[in-house]
Amino acid sequence: MIEDGAMAGEGLTFLETFTYFFVAPTVLFVVISFFSYITAKEVRAKSKRKAVNLTSIE
Repeated sequence: MIEDGAMAGEGLTFLETFTYFFVAPTVLFVVISFFSYITAKEVRAKSKRKAVNLTSIE
């Protein structure tokens, strides 16, 4: 719905639409996933070094 006195702007090209709605979210997802994987990898490595004794209760 167009308001009184408002003029619609130009539409997006296919390349702009593809970049804004596919490339940018995909790149952000990969970057965030990479950083969360790296930080979780450090935590997992620290927890693996710790010896766990499950044969008795202290």
